[in-house]
Amino acid sequence: MEQFIISPDDCLILRAYKDATSLREAARLLNCDPAGLQRKTQRISEEHGLLQKIKGKWGLTEAGSNLVGWLEESIATQKKVLVGNTSVRIASTMWLAEEFLIPNLSDLKKKLGPNINFQLTTPDKNFETHLTEGACDFVIVCHPPEDPAIAHRSLFKEEWAVVAPASWKSKGHKLSFDELLKKPFVRHDKINPDIFHLDAAALGKVTALTVNNLIANRSAVLHEIGWSIVPKILVLDLIKSKQIVEVEREIEMDRKMCVWWLRRRTDSKKLSTSICQFIQESYSKIS
Repeated sequence: MEQFIISPDDCLILRAYKDATSLREAARLLNCDPAGLQRKTQRISEEHGLLQKIKGKWGLTEAGSNLVGWLEESIATQKKVLVGNTSVRIASTMWLAEEFLIPNLSDLKKKLGPNINFQLTTPDKNFETHLTEGACDFVIVCHPPEDPAIAHRSLFKEEWAVVAPASWKSKGHKLSFDELLKKPFVRHDKINPDIFHLDAAALGKVTALTVNNLIANRSAVLHEIGWSIVPKILVLDLIKSKQIVEVEREIEMDRKMCVWWLRRRTDSKKLSTSICQFIQESYSKIS
């Protein structure tokens, strides 16, 4: 690997001599000992010919002045890079991104600053691999990670709802869960009915459609194919607008909204606090 011919520290010494009229003043600008600066100045002069003594005072040679010009351009460029846009890459599920993250993204931008832009991804591989391979900076999902290299923070409990087509509810009649058990059911293939204390065999008899994503569950209920069990965030607007109905049923799900990041990433650790606050505040507004 190629290395700097002139070290960054030596470059700063040259820059100090551009702005100073004496070695002592240069030492003050650099906040260093004049005797130590004298030794470094002598070495830079002997090794590179970038400093010279004229009438008892050290000053830049032509080559030294050219190098300082390049240094100041480099410093200005670094400042532009550091104050430029920073990308924050977030991985999540499709339904959570669509229904929760994207509608509230402007609030996250306010919290993190105007120079932040976002990348939202729904990975093909599992979330832990996606994060550990460096494909994202944060994961927002409703369960904790297993890999000890991943830090996380659990937030609020994920609420689930039993929902049915609005047309199933007649005026003045409250639709009961027992009634639903005799009607067509829309099942997500990854959700175990035991979690909801339901009879898998009985549900199997009334299952009209099996899907592999929760957005499809919502669409199926909206289009009157059947009833289903989904995260409440996903259907909250439809319940409020009475396009679908929520049926009372106590559901105990030991799942919480979680934010993940890599333990070794100190920059992610700093941002995680703001991201967690954003999620908590956004959820409080809609719940």
